[in-house]
Amino acid sequence: MKTRIPSPLTSFPSRNLLLGTIVVLLLTPFPAMALEPEPHPLDTFLTNILNFREPTGIRGTVRYIDKGKKNIWLDWEQRSDDRPAFDTGWKLVPEGTTLLVYPQNATQYEELELMKKGTPIEMIIQLDPEGHRRILSYQDLSRGRKIPL
Repeated sequence: MKTRIPSPLTSFPSRNLLLGTIVVLLLTPFPAMALEPEPHPLDTFLTNILNFREPTGIRGTVRYIDKGKKNIWLDWEQRSDDRPAFDTGWKLVPEGTTLLVYPQNATQYEELELMKKGTPIEMIIQLDPEGHRRILSYQDLSRGRKIPL
């Protein structure tokens, strides 16, 4: 005669224990998987506005010319990605934004060094291999805008 051993899955206390465990597991929140969070809109805005990998038009006024380091600080007002002419697509940047730019060479610095604080200026700039925002071309807007820049 065969002796039958009850299965733990069919016995009453084990079935309730199994069902209880399943319910607890279903109701227990699991830690979030390693998903990349969406970037904050301000981070996206700043990343986009400070992207100068391609030639970029900027407008502003001369704030300060650093004669020791031979660079120029601007009160930055507008930006355009409308290549190559930069006639349209000008967007305002947040008020009070300053931007540090570097002349292409000594001759360009000597020309810019003569500008006074508050002079309106339009430039095309681009990041160089060292990560500096280099001035590719510029116009003193107090003398009127020339086409092309």
